[in-house]
Amino acid sequence: MAQFYSSRKPGRKATAHTKAPALQQQLVVGLDHQGRGVVRGERGVRFVRGALPNEVIDLQPQGKYDAQLLRIHRGADERVDAPCKYYGECGGCDLQHLALPAQRQHKQRVVRELLHKFAGIDAQHWLEPLTDQPLAYRRRLRLATHWDAKRRRFQLGLRAQASKTIVAMDNCVIAVPELNELLEPLRALLPQLKLVSMLGHIELLQTEQRLIVLRLQATPDDADRQALATFANQHGVQVWLHCGAPNNVPTPLSCEKTASEHSTPRYQTLGAELDFQPGDFLQAQATLSEKMVGQALAWLDPQAGEAILELYSGSGNFTIPLALAGAQITAIEGVPSMVQRLQRNAERYAVKVSAFHADLEQNWNTYPWAGQSYRKVLLDPARAGAPHAIREVAKLQPQRIIYVSCAPDTLARDAKVLVESGYQLRQAQIIDMFPQTHHIECLTWFEREA
Repeated sequence: MAQFYSSRKPGRKATAHTKAPALQQQLVVGLDHQGRGVVRGERGVRFVRGALPNEVIDLQPQGKYDAQLLRIHRGADERVDAPCKYYGECGGCDLQHLALPAQRQHKQRVVRELLHKFAGIDAQHWLEPLTDQPLAYRRRLRLATHWDAKRRRFQLGLRAQASKTIVAMDNCVIAVPELNELLEPLRALLPQLKLVSMLGHIELLQTEQRLIVLRLQATPDDADRQALATFANQHGVQVWLHCGAPNNVPTPLSCEKTASEHSTPRYQTLGAELDFQPGDFLQAQATLSEKMVGQALAWLDPQAGEAILELYSGSGNFTIPLALAGAQITAIEGVPSMVQRLQRNAERYAVKVSAFHADLEQNWNTYPWAGQSYRKVLLDPARAGAPHAIREVAKLQPQRIIYVSCAPDTLARDAKVLVESGYQLRQAQIIDMFPQTHHIECLTWFEREA
């Protein structure tokens, strides 16, 4: 949209958005929960991406609280060179400038601070962070696309920080090599197809198979489908199409109406290989996900025949290993199709799992499974946490609760409910599922006081 300017003398309103002067020689006093440097001065608090504690910097205020890093006069001992040449331009990572041990210490400090602030507790014992590869670990990559029909130019890459700008990289250092290998072939193929004009994002996944999911406004024609099939054969990948409305189900290119057993993708969990479908939740790291499941099982200590309630069960990442250990699992999931896949996975391993679809953030009174007795509960909610479900769990008064969290703020909020219901936080452990970023995965063990 065009913008028009008048020649009138600027009044108070016109000068309100004048660029603020840069601030020089500012001391960074800490990191906030998003990994930004914190500067406190006469003009208030500023949050500066790329700055580290104890550094002296120049910054340019942006808006009310944010600021841009201009210059580092004194660097922190923990500062390192970023391993990615696109760092600072791409919006995917935000902690590559901080040494890996310091990243993990920061994440544990964030969880401890939030638990203390919102729940008034700390873990009786913190385990060393559970770790794996700091680079080349990510098995899911969501790519942005843009087709400029006038210039016949196609862009494929990741979004810049807080922007629609696409950074066209040839390699993502945190993605597994199998996904990076597809970037240039896709960049060459897609502009040749008619579907490029109705293409949204692309998701790449590496599990027991390699998958490409194309988000499209409409179904492609036969010629494009044939070209995609040829590409799939040449590169040893499965191509899935997610056409039309966002709530439509992705379907494999080879059989768009019904996904056959042959086309159903699988991923590895502890002691099992499970069916899933693009769009289902899948942890970012394969090996570390198995380690996390192993730690959760060690804390739960499932016994043969023991009744355990699992909430937000997905397709069975924790469920099937628990059932294989002999426990009687009641698994609750909010997505009906994932409940079906969980049941199918249980049948493949000949274990008995009582799987139900339910909205866990609604009243549980109508659910028969909620009236049963459970000594142990495992829950793995999304970032929003479990604001209603955790209260329902507290009413059941299980002896032990294992809470897997990817958002420490909502974990701390839910922990307050458990503390008020007589639970103690026995153990906690950071799972370094997202190295080079500020995102945090955490495993916690709550035990009811005797």
